[in-house]
Amino acid sequence: MNPITPETSTRAIEDYRTALRAWSRHSSPRLIGLFVIVTLALRSAVGSWSAIDALMVALGIAIWPFMEWFLHKYALHIRPRTLFGRTVDPEFARRHRAHHREPWRPELIVLPPYVHLTLAPVLLALAWWAAPDRGPALAGLVGFGLAALNYEWTHFMVHTRIQPRNRYYQGLFRAHRMHHFRNENYWYGFTLTSVDRLLGTGPDPEATPRSPHCRDLGVDH
Repeated sequence: MNPITPETSTRAIEDYRTALRAWSRHSSPRLIGLFVIVTLALRSAVGSWSAIDALMVALGIAIWPFMEWFLHKYALHIRPRTLFGRTVDPEFARRHRAHHREPWRPELIVLPPYVHLTLAPVLLALAWWAAPDRGPALAGLVGFGLAALNYEWTHFMVHTRIQPRNRYYQGLFRAHRMHHFRNENYWYGFTLTSVDRLLGTGPDPEATPRSPHCRDLGVDH
């Protein structure tokens, strides 16, 4: 991995236009955008839309914040374990630790391409061949894809020097910065801070002790 410089660091980004340009250079948002286009096209090919489709789009969006919280807490923060004499340390966990060590490195902020290239075909296959009704299932994937795109943009933007005026983004900025620089055991949500409050990981920052492991997540290497 190339050394990060002030020019390549996301800390150099101070406005939305620059952030959007830098974000769009990465393959992850492009792949998610393609996924949304494909699911929309397939849904249109199935037949006319209905109120059920709108509900399924909303459901796909609503599922995302809980999924991201669960994966962040129980997958990305998993520590190396010894199993049958061998160390098990998944790549996604190692990558996330690298992200905590270098929170301003852009390529560690966005999702790696293999996530989309693995997950997207599975989801599309389930919706097209395994779902009882293709239409609503594909509509749900449209919402899921839109939520994923919002996640990628929000997470990237939080790791810049932009000062948001919108209350939604202000809350996300504060929570995610607390996760990175105050205590890594809290604030797992990326796109909805209320999920942390609901699931007990959104405490009062002033009453939360500072952790010495925000950068290494408790792993020496």
